[in-house]
Amino acid sequence: MQKRQRLTYGVIIGVVVMLLIVTGAVAWYKHSQITAQRKLAAEIFYTMRGLEIDLIKLRMDAEQRKSEAAGKQIREAKARKQKLEESYGRYVDSLGIYGEGLSEQEKTIMRMAHRFGECEINMPKGFVAEVSEYIQKWKSSKRFPRVIHRAIEMGYIPTIVSDLRDEDLPIQFFYLAVQESNLDPDAVGPATRFGYAKGMWQFIPSTAEKYGLRVGPWKDDGIMDPEDERHDFEKSTRAAASYLRDIYTTDAQASGLLVMASYNWGERRVIKLIQTLPEDPRERNFWKLITTYRDKIPDETYNYVFYIFTAAVIGENPRLFGFDFDNPLASAEP
Repeated sequence: MQKRQRLTYGVIIGVVVMLLIVTGAVAWYKHSQITAQRKLAAEIFYTMRGLEIDLIKLRMDAEQRKSEAAGKQIREAKARKQKLEESYGRYVDSLGIYGEGLSEQEKTIMRMAHRFGECEINMPKGFVAEVSEYIQKWKSSKRFPRVIHRAIEMGYIPTIVSDLRDEDLPIQFFYLAVQESNLDPDAVGPATRFGYAKGMWQFIPSTAEKYGLRVGPWKDDGIMDPEDERHDFEKSTRAAASYLRDIYTTDAQASGLLVMASYNWGERRVIKLIQTLPEDPRERNFWKLITTYRDKIPDETYNYVFYIFTAAVIGENPRLFGFDFDNPLASAEP
């Protein structure tokens, strides 16, 4: 009887061990499959970012040369990008990135990261929670609704959106001007070693001149200058769109958040850090910057990027976040 019981127990233990091994193997296989899928999906995403850069450069080349060959290349690149977007969307769905466990606010944050050229699959831990904190900061004052009301009342939005779209940029860069100047064309920033930043887009003199704006005789004075084209809404907005495009297609490698960091921090400082990252959207993006150099990024720049990004998140559905107005860019969305 004892021998029979030992044999029975041995068989049961053996079966249990075998089941545990099989279960562990299946779990390991599934984990490996998911890891591989995430890696492939991220590869597709950053390939799309690279294509965005190529498309902008092709468009600029086509405008200069007016060649049929460039037009054909653009059509082919757009078709390829469309296929990649569809493939990426399928991976995102299969991986459950926007799963049922996420709130609508969290999903909006992730979609905006995607729109600004950051892969939501690789989003750093804590990013969504941190954005939520900045949402509360925006809610703590009446500044945001007041600026949006001003933009609508003055008719600024169609021009800004049109100029950004002409450069194939995310129209949500509109919120950069919100943070820079409260959309005030007469704004004058504090004195810096590069001179006074002026206008809605807060150009310093050297950058303004580089992008075709005439700097007025009072450039060294902290006052509004009627002869300074930085205060000209339409001219400065066109110049800003060109400037943003140049950052977007070169050092920022299609990362909208890196563009913001560069715009605020200044080319001479932020480029030194950015250029240490490989010139490829896979490695040169905002996720890499904040995980690699968070201790070297000034709080001013860090806050600047998060305020703009969060404003764009809120702007997608203000009422979802407790604001009493509608998406100011809704009529401009495709």
